[in-house]
Amino acid sequence: MTKVLLEIPSALRSEEAPINAHLTERRRWLIIALVLVPVFVGSIDLTIVSAILPEVLIKLNIPIDTNLGAAAWVVTGYLLAYTVSMALMGRFSDMVGRRSAFLVCLALFIIGSWWVATAHLFPTALLNDIARRYLGQRPDLNQLTLLAVIIGRVVQALGAGAVVPVSLALVADLYPPERRAAAVGFVGAMDTLGWVLGHLYGGVMVSFFQQHGEAIRLWLSRLGLALPAPDWRTLFWLNVPLGIFAFVLMIFALRGVQHPISPGRFDLIGAFLVAAALTCLVLGLGGNTDVTGATSLEALQAQMRELPYNIPLLAAGVALIGVFLLWEWRQEHPLLELHLFRQRAVSAATLTNWLIGFLLMLGLVSVPLLINLRAENASAEAIARAAERAGILLSTLTIPMALAAVPGAWLSGKIGFRNTVLSGILLAIIGFLLAGGTWRADTPELLMSLHLVLIGVGLGLTIAPIGTVVINAVDATRRGVASALVLIMRYLGMTIAIPSMTTYAFSRLNYMVSLARESFALDWSAEQIQRESVRVYFESGVAVIAEMLLIGALIGAVALLPALWLRGKQSNSEVKRV
Repeated sequence: MTKVLLEIPSALRSEEAPINAHLTERRRWLIIALVLVPVFVGSIDLTIVSAILPEVLIKLNIPIDTNLGAAAWVVTGYLLAYTVSMALMGRFSDMVGRRSAFLVCLALFIIGSWWVATAHLFPTALLNDIARRYLGQRPDLNQLTLLAVIIGRVVQALGAGAVVPVSLALVADLYPPERRAAAVGFVGAMDTLGWVLGHLYGGVMVSFFQQHGEAIRLWLSRLGLALPAPDWRTLFWLNVPLGIFAFVLMIFALRGVQHPISPGRFDLIGAFLVAAALTCLVLGLGGNTDVTGATSLEALQAQMRELPYNIPLLAAGVALIGVFLLWEWRQEHPLLELHLFRQRAVSAATLTNWLIGFLLMLGLVSVPLLINLRAENASAEAIARAAERAGILLSTLTIPMALAAVPGAWLSGKIGFRNTVLSGILLAIIGFLLAGGTWRADTPELLMSLHLVLIGVGLGLTIAPIGTVVINAVDATRRGVASALVLIMRYLGMTIAIPSMTTYAFSRLNYMVSLARESFALDWSAEQIQRESVRVYFESGVAVIAEMLLIGALIGAVALLPALWLRGKQSNSEVKRV
């Protein structure tokens, strides 16, 4: 079957005939709007816990210093399950249909959210009963609650990670190739926006509940609702009615929507290999992508030291990827259609997307580091104010990025996929060059926000055309697999950016500080040495962040090369001729 597909022109394989032509435009956009809700909420929960984890441990009376490693699995477990489900559920949706796959994913997310919100009740009691009855142990109940939270987070992620590729494939089913870019762009934009806002949302909400929780409880009691004061659990409770609402509406919204079914069985061996490979790579690279909340260069360095690179795990991950690729090459119905890479446009789009992910993470890391470095002092109040400013400033990158998906889709129909992506990358390069050349200790935040808008708009313009190029390259029964490929490549680019740029930043910082200290006079007092050391560290830190931004411009220039190989515009007339 694969060999036959390769002999058919890609345009013909993209769409034999519109399969949902009977749907009205209003119905299509209703489905897209409903799809975006779980995509956004699920991606928010990817990073929300890093902001509320200290309160979780405090509420459970668990010492932070001795349980940080176990608590980190609240973040890492979600990340792993999110990544693995993203890789596997695309193929699952091709086999059972988008409607069934989407509802299963959403149900998993709802169940996981309920489990986390009630972790101190039924889940803890269940785990305690299992430990006593089958393991003969009497575990600490607070530790069991932490374990219950981790289990719930994993279940959440199995649904949330899978929702994204399934949603991409679902919205692609709604439109013919020439009209698909806008819908694909919306899904990609919401996934990125939620991921970035998760930390800020979690921090703001927990702070609000701490200040006004008791007042909210009293107000609810006057209404006859005997509910406890809201806390971190409330964030997960909110997912439940929202998810149920979306679930019920999607049951009706997707009635009559046709979903092509792929033949063949699910590749269990391939699923095991890719899950093991991604697990090794994520853990080997540190197991954490939420670095936007780092309060300083020292905090980021400590964060990376807590989860250092594990060379054996990385080696095992690379080896497993090799075995996985060899296995998939021989399968008639693989999880990952490797033959797609024979198409120049697909290879170019996936490589470009990997570099786009790298650029996005570079921008997300640089902003909070510089803002916190410029904080007036190291007090908790000053750091909190700096974190708030950093969150607001980051929104000038992320919100324009999400909004730019719409003009990116429109431009794709006017000037073509390749020219749209090239234009977006060029805008991002200009933004990185301006930021790297002008961001200093006294640079106004308004000027910084203008540079971030350029970067955000540039990266946002690429979301729709890159995703559409890959999805259009496959037949209707393999869109789930293609959607997973698009997302995994960008995510891997973001993941790899963290350790590589962190290693560069601290090696450069240590070198610059050491070089500057060699010029210190031998007769300086301890007070003078301390004062000059602080100044040198500050100036070196600002310089390193500027270098990172300039490296972003360089990586953007590299991304232009594969983008040149993207397929040109697919016009309406071309589709009609097919």
